[in-house]
Order: sequence, then C-alpha cells, then structure tokens
Amino acid sequence: MNRLLPLSRPLLRKGRSRAELALLLIAFSWSYAHAQAVNPNIVLGNPCGVQPQMPQITYAAKPGDTVGQSPNPQVNGEISVINAPSTVFWELSPQTGCAGTVDTIQCAGASPVFSVQAPTGAVSPATSAGRVQLTNTRTITAADVGSSGIFGAQVADAADGDPVCTWQYKVHVTNDGGGWGDPHITTVDGTHYDFQSAGEFTALRQKELEIQTRQTAVPTASVPNANPYTGLSTCVAIYTAVALRIGSNRVTLQPNISGQPDPSGMQLRVNGKLVTLTDEGITLMSGGGAGATQPGVVEGRIVKAAGNAIEIRDASGTQVVVTPAFWQSQQTWYLNVNVYQTSATEGIMGRLATRSWLPALPDGSSLGPKPEALDQRYQDLYEKFADAWRVTDATSLFDYASGTSTATFTLDEWPRYAPQSCALEGQTSAQPATPEVAAQACAGITNADQKADCIFDVTFTGHTGFAESYETMQGFKPHGTGWQQPPLTARTDRSLWFWILYPWFWIAIAILVLIVIAVLLTKKTRTA
Repeated sequence: MNRLLPLSRPLLRKGRSRAELALLLIAFSWSYAHAQAVNPNIVLGNPCGVQPQMPQITYAAKPGDTVGQSPNPQVNGEISVINAPSTVFWELSPQTGCAGTVDTIQCAGASPVFSVQAPTGAVSPATSAGRVQLTNTRTITAADVGSSGIFGAQVADAADGDPVCTWQYKVHVTNDGGGWGDPHITTVDGTHYDFQSAGEFTALRQKELEIQTRQTAVPTASVPNANPYTGLSTCVAIYTAVALRIGSNRVTLQPNISGQPDPSGMQLRVNGKLVTLTDEGITLMSGGGAGATQPGVVEGRIVKAAGNAIEIRDASGTQVVVTPAFWQSQQTWYLNVNVYQTSATEGIMGRLATRSWLPALPDGSSLGPKPEALDQRYQDLYEKFADAWRVTDATSLFDYASGTSTATFTLDEWPRYAPQSCALEGQTSAQPATPEVAAQACAGITNADQKADCIFDVTFTGHTGFAESYETMQGFKPHGTGWQQPPLTARTDRSLWFWILYPWFWIAIAILVLIVIAVLLTKKTRTA
C-alpha cells in the first residue's frame, strides 16, 4: 500500500471528476497487478500462506540461457520471503530429478543443469544472502531440452520455527518446435525438415501433454523442389486440424466434422463438446475429461491471440499457437501450428535420437544416420518413421463424424517417391506462382527458415495466403525465460486465510482505498 500511494499523487490533481479518478486508479492498479503477476516468492504467515496457482511454480530456461545473471529478480531465479520477521531459516528438499543437501541441490534429471542454493541458519530476508538462488551448473544445450526436476523450498521463523511454509518449484529446459504451411517441421532441438505425409500423427508428447496434427494432401500442378535437409522431392500436404490432451482434458480444432466446407470458421471442441471461444477464454479444469489426479486444479487455458490465432496453454508453461485460415480455391481450412516453451521431446517435432537424422521412434529407438541412397531416406522417413507416429483409433484425440475414423484421413501413398505428378483424381490441382510473386508475398518474413518455407509454399501452391499466416505467427511473442506466468488458478481449498494472504486481495483493497482517498480529496477541494 505504501508503494502505491506516492505513485497515485499525479492522478489526484485538481479538476478531475470522480469517475475519471476512479477509472484512472483502477487502470493504474490493474497495470501494477499485471506487472506483479509472476511471483515465485513464499508468503509467510500464521497459518502459512497457501501456495497460489499451480502444484509447482515453474522456472524455464532454454539452451544458451544463463540463469541467475538477470537484474530482474522475477527472471533470475531468486526466491524471497514475503511477510517475514527480521530473520528466517531456509531448507531445501530435493525431489524428482533433483539431489543434494539442505542448502544446495542440483536439478534436471540424470545430468543436472540447475544449481539451487539456499542459506542456512538465521538470515535476514531483506538481503540477497537471505534468498534462494538458481544458477547454471554448466552451459545449457539442445540436448538438455526436456530435462526437469522438482524441489521444495521450506522457510520458517528462525526464532521458534513456527510457522513453516513449504512451496514446490519445478525447473525445466524448454525449446521451440512447430510446423507451418506445408508441414515444415522444426524439432525441439532445432532440426528443420519437411514431413509431407497425409494422415494423423503425434507431433509432440510428454506425460501431461500430447499434440496431434492432421495432414491433408494438396494436389499441385507442378512437382516441388527437393527439401534441403531430406534431399527428397515430394508432393505436399497441409495441416487441416489439431488435437491436444492437456492433463485430463481433450481439445480439438477441426473443420466441420460433417465434411462439408464451411468458410465461416473452424470448430473448437473441449472433451467432445462444441464450444465458442470468447474474449474471456476457456479454462480447462481437471476432471473435465478422464484421468484427473488432482480434482479442482486448472490444467490449461484457451485464449484468443492476435490475427485470429488461438493460444492453448498448459500448466507447465507450454504455449501452442494455432493460426487457421481458409483457402478459397481449394475450399479447405489450413493451419499453422507452433509450439513454444515446451519440454516435450517425443513425436514428429521431438528431439533427434542419438546419432540419428530423425527424431526417436515411440519406443526410443533410432533410425541411425542419414542414408546415402534417396530411396532409403524415403523409406526411413515416409514409411518407418511416419507409420510409427501415426495415431490409431485407440490413440486418436480427434473428434469424428459417425462412420469416420483416423483411416478416413489417411492417404498411405502420400507423398509419392520421386513423383512425376502431384495430381489427385477428382481434385483440382493448385496452380503455381512465379518465384518473384512468392518472394514479394513473403518479403515481410524475417526468420530465414520460415521465409524459405513461405516462398516454397506460395511458389508451388500459388496461394499467397500462406504468407499472411506466416506474418501472423511471426508477430506472436511467447513468454520467455524465467518464472513462468502462472495463468492458471489452482486450488479449491481456499480458506479465509487464502484470501487474506493472496496478493490479489490486497490489490483489490488498495484500489478501493485509493478511490475513497480520491473522492475525499476531490470533495475537500470543491469545498475549499
């Protein structure tokens, strides 16, 4: 409250109406609250404050990040105490993926990448010596993507040890993956390749998250150039639907499942039920689907993003951004699907297997180095690899119309090897554009790989709308390294003490007090 009052004085100048003051103060308080939203600090009280938001507050780092060097405490891995007496006593407890002692542990699986240190004995919470600190144990590399660990930080009043608060924290290494346009894949460890099969596949998977994509063959009047990474010249496909498992919930974004083209929009379903996405977003509660382990916990959120994109988040900080667009001449919806801040490592977009040119198979095995012969590369990629990651009726997350299944969307012959034609019987082939037209359409794309992919897509399909989708995706700004924004409300065990200790309670009180002060000052000024 003392921090808010001095900053409010410029708002209380003479001449403002009560309504103006109220709106300004609410806007100010909202911006203040928004800036303070990421808060890993432990709230000490009697009884102990309830840990907000999630079972674990998450710290994420990417390959190349240096942890513990930022001047911003919300980013640099520090954990402080709020409402502490003059001294406190810390203790760390290593859990899954972590090991160590009461004051120093290392986290992130078999090869730790994070060091977590806490002071011991009676220390002042107001000094840097009285805070928990995360640092690198070594340089974080792409091979560390997916590494994670959980630790508990316990703090007590050093005088008598009561109250004692223990909060859980998760540290993990993330990276960007995704696919767009014709399925140009970037794996979570940075390999860029084309995957043009037609059917439904597991794009990414980990314990509490799975992303599946539907790829549909596109007939074209010309045969595309060879992909630089695979060396294969193949016909193309596009994403036409996406399905996700987030905790116990299932989310799908698909065209009308009747099969009839519907230019008015894609259909969003949660656990099989058609829903409408409003500006308020959709909250995914545990128990919405099958297999909930923690009833009453929010597992994810679906929100609108810029450019008609949809963002789907999970509780670990993963952001799945989908950009749908309608291709009028082909009478079909297509999608860009990008994944940010993920620690998932299995699937089409997953981490490359050891000494392999492709991601690991579902059993963890490797297809080995890239073959010299192109026909063997084709067999590896579009037969062994593709079939291994195809979903089945038992594993599919998609919604289907009566009489249809995953087999309905599978075209096993696609893409053809060394094709002489990319035509499909009964379908109109897309006409190509000139490289000059494609380059002009894609001029605004700054990422080199995405720009090359955009030019490829527009050139061989003639559809400049692909460039617009790339630009929309390029404008999305994912949350970055550090303590993750906890966008998810977590618990149902909210006692009176929860609301007393929870920061939003005090922010609301501050807003009300400031409004009262503003009204009184305005009244006093008018009386004078």
